[in-house]
Amino acid sequence: MKLILFSTGGTIASVPSEKGLKPGLTGSGLLSLCPDLMGFDHEIDIVDLMSKDSTDIQPGDWLLMAEQVRTHAAEYDAAVLLHGTDTLAWTAAALSYLLHDAGLPVVVTGSMFPPEASGSDASDNLFAAIQFSMQLAMYHRRGVSIAFDGALIHGVRAAKADTRRRHAFVSVDYPLLGEMKDRGTHKIAWLSPQKPEFSQEACPWGSSPALEQNIALVPLFPGMEARLLDTIIEAGPRAVVLEGFGLGGVPEGGVLSAIRRGISSGIPIVMRSQVLFGGTDLGAYEVGRRAEDLGVLSARDMTREALMVKLMLLLPLCPDGGTLGRLLSANLCDDVLC
Repeated sequence: MKLILFSTGGTIASVPSEKGLKPGLTGSGLLSLCPDLMGFDHEIDIVDLMSKDSTDIQPGDWLLMAEQVRTHAAEYDAAVLLHGTDTLAWTAAALSYLLHDAGLPVVVTGSMFPPEASGSDASDNLFAAIQFSMQLAMYHRRGVSIAFDGALIHGVRAAKADTRRRHAFVSVDYPLLGEMKDRGTHKIAWLSPQKPEFSQEACPWGSSPALEQNIALVPLFPGMEARLLDTIIEAGPRAVVLEGFGLGGVPEGGVLSAIRRGISSGIPIVMRSQVLFGGTDLGAYEVGRRAEDLGVLSARDMTREALMVKLMLLLPLCPDGGTLGRLLSANLCDDVLC
């Protein structure tokens, strides 16, 4: 089997510096630090795409990653992408959409601790990503997933839920795609029966999309003044994502008036829950229907990362916002299920 490994930096590639940890290792350097790969009889080619802390990853970098995967797809059975954890779920969501029709599996991984730190998870996560990628290729399963702390998570269903511990990522309202399991003295990659469904329709944004970055993300809080939301709306974003309470509730008062003003000025407003699990349902409570009746769109069960990236891709295609709701709620790769 022939694999390609892309390195982009992150903690998994970091070394100490005078100003703190910073990326400094190449892909080949990382492979050499993974003893479990000694004697590995499959071919792994390496492309060092960039060397960034993932905080500095930008939407243009997603396009570069997707382009590189597409460029090499015909030559390889699977791809592994090494990435920093801070925006790893964002990149996994973006690649899930950008590589919706790619024919090979892409497994993204990183680490919470640099390779040379005591108790580092870098080697384990790298080994798991490679093993999962081979299993996915063997069973002809495509799509983008995250391998982390022994779990395989669907790319549009992942969220970072811990800033310090090895078990940093969770799968949001979706079964795991696989797990690393003990088999005597070693671990094997075991795939679960769960297989993401992919829409047969072509993604509306094509293979070289524009990405709209002028989107505001605003969490509501008790006592929030309407003028704060008015100020954001007056700045002219292409869309506003509000994070409401519970299933998407909005308190009575000025915030609702600000929402009304935003929608009347032609700015789409999308509501998602502040809660990590369970999704959004504006119709369940009166406090949600207040927003729904004004024309607020529902994020349904999309993660924050999936929702924001999907909006970035769709807004250039919906200049008047008329078809945005339908396209946003379309299930492309098990990103929207309820």
